[in-house]
Amino acid sequence: SIPLTESDAITGSPWAQQINGIQALVPMPGGLVVLTGDGAWQLSGANNAALTPIDQQATPQAYNGCDDRIMPLVINFDILYVQSKGSIVRDISYNFFSNIWTGADKTVLSSHLFNYHSIQSWAYAEEPYKVIWAVRDDGIMLSYTYLKEQNISAWARHDTNGLIYNVISITELPVDAVYAIVKRYIV
Repeated sequence: SIPLTESDAITGSPWAQQINGIQALVPMPGGLVVLTGDGAWQLSGANNAALTPIDQQATPQAYNGCDDRIMPLVINFDILYVQSKGSIVRDISYNFFSNIWTGADKTVLSSHLFNYHSIQSWAYAEEPYKVIWAVRDDGIMLSYTYLKEQNISAWARHDTNGLIYNVISITELPVDAVYAIVKRYIV
């Protein structure tokens, strides 16, 4: 409508100096975290108000892009995502001291598991062990134990007689069951 009303569709101009596709939208308490191919933005209404067609504000947060094939995982108030080239896992969480969403490379201490490979799919199994299961492009399964509040995180490799294509976590009370699509080699 002219003039804009609160019930109109939300549209806006690109926020950055270059245009990148929106890979994921993650609602968080401070606003909507928008992960693009080249960075992260927080989208909210001005003065922490609701986002409306009239009132919107985008603030740059991080300059590490998000992969367009793998959806980010929200664990507590942290967002874990695969970086745009597919071989680095990053977390992003709100830092109250700097008033910005910031994070770190979670593969840096296990880079040998990711060199020349990319992650094809992943799933989070919260109960009982809080493990992220990831499938590499060569069919190898990786696991990542992530307990941020305890300062515990570690990657592990899992081999099988065959190739793993996909993984999913389904809640089957009282635990999360992990299922995988595996191509077996029968000899």
